[in-house]
Amino acid sequence: MGLDRKRFGQALNSERKRLNLQVNVVAQVCEIKPGTQYLYEQGKRVPNADYLDKLFELGFRPHVLLPNATLANDQCDIQHLREAFIQADHDCRDKEGRLLDLEYRLNRFLDLLTELQSPSKEPAAK
Repeated sequence: MGLDRKRFGQALNSERKRLNLQVNVVAQVCEIKPGTQYLYEQGKRVPNADYLDKLFELGFRPHVLLPNATLANDQCDIQHLREAFIQADHDCRDKEGRLLDLEYRLNRFLDLLTELQSPSKEPAAK
């Protein structure tokens, strides 16, 4: 399962407007530049886990931003999301311990949430 950047960007824009937040406010809280926020909303860049965590604290709804990952999971709360973030960052490092590409880490995060939904499935290979 991968992230559909365009759909994510549209959901991100929709949620920001639902919360009546300006781009610069979201960017400031998430510690990014407003231009980066626009790129996320246009589906041209993929955010990292820290960014998503800050969005959820602002009131963005996980099931709207990540519908494939949260669709069937009634236990997908902030704590589960944080645990998946930590595990994804742990799993997505090279031999020297450097973090891999953000998009790869986000896809691993989405896979981990899917595993939470289907405990009978074998864990994905690291």
